[in-house]
Amino acid sequence: MQTQTVELETRISNKDIQKIAVLGQGVMGVDIAITFALAGYKVTAVDICEQQLETAELRTKANLKLMVEGGLVDEDNAQKAQQLIVRSMEWDSALADADFVMEVVPENIAQKKAVFEQCDKLCSPDVIIASNTSSMSIAHISEGMDYPQRAITAHWTIPAHLSPLVEVVPGIQTAKAAELKTMDLLKKLGKYPVTCKDTPGFIHNILQGALIKAAMDLMDLDIATAEEIDSVVKNGFGLRMPSVGPIQFMDMVGLDSIANVGNYMAETMNDPNWRSHKRIRDKVEQGDLGVKTGKGFYQYPDANADVFWEEINGDIIKTLKARV
Repeated sequence: MQTQTVELETRISNKDIQKIAVLGQGVMGVDIAITFALAGYKVTAVDICEQQLETAELRTKANLKLMVEGGLVDEDNAQKAQQLIVRSMEWDSALADADFVMEVVPENIAQKKAVFEQCDKLCSPDVIIASNTSSMSIAHISEGMDYPQRAITAHWTIPAHLSPLVEVVPGIQTAKAAELKTMDLLKKLGKYPVTCKDTPGFIHNILQGALIKAAMDLMDLDIATAEEIDSVVKNGFGLRMPSVGPIQFMDMVGLDSIANVGNYMAETMNDPNWRSHKRIRDKVEQGDLGVKTGKGFYQYPDANADVFWEEINGDIIKTLKARV
């Protein structure tokens, strides 16, 4: 068994990926197919419904047109990408010919398991089978496979052809070669892959879910309307998020300031849950306050908060100009 695993790892590592099968041509499937095609890969876009494939073709043309108009790709590359996508209802032939499979079927565990078992039978053992699930365990999805070592999650975010993030989630049986190969492939597409443990919701949806819950709580408490909440996000911290995430932002503001705000909120609202997280309090006690001390959650050898803010302000200016 160990010898077989080592041999499979080697085969996966050495696999030459040229042909991609994208299974499912809903909104996400269409955009994922576009991304592979723009990177020069031959794509077979598969669905069980002919009308869905016709809609996919129209959406592909519309999305590429917008990308050309926005200056993200030129007309020649857009045309080449369209020519690299072949649409089909022949799942078996598409799978048998694929070097990498991207599953984008609806979020139904039974359906995904059936698709993975079909892929397992029709694809060569060194072909990676990736799921776009946003929350389901790849270990569960792949449990009926003979070769679960090549099963992995690659969770793209909407809109997939524009959003740089893809979460890569290996299962307990996923081969390290499959993880590395998937990461490398996504980087070639111009994506920013992030690895995550096989936990429900992964990173993206846990963070997004927390924000949604807070928004619903604000509405329940009659503190703000839906329009006011969305405006605060879009015109407030949402503007800086393309440049700095929530953890590094705390480093830049100062973890002592963050802790003080948390303490005030807890006291004023008579709710200890508002108190700053123990990780933040521990950093403050250690004197690691962020950029101003050279160390917080990140290391800052040449601590200079002004430089960080200049970079973020520059990015925000670009965003604001794009709105005009």
